[in-house]
Amino acid sequence: MFSKIPLLDSKAKVRVTFDDDSILIGVVDHWTSPGDSEKGVEELTIVPTQGSLKGNYINFDETEVKSIEVID
Repeated sequence: MFSKIPLLDSKAKVRVTFDDDSILIGVVDHWTSPGDSEKGVEELTIVPTQGSLKGNYINFDETEVKSIEVID
């Protein structure tokens, strides 16, 4: 899922909408391939640029995400 998004690379700004409709906006820190993931799925780490999680490293996998888009 994540690897198919155009321009998704380190330092891209993204908007992630999760399955529970919560949204995080932040900068991509790291992408993990399915082969390197313990769960065998793509993972992404972002650093939110706003909200209560601003500045923290947030890691999640593709099974938790409804949609993701590059916004900047």
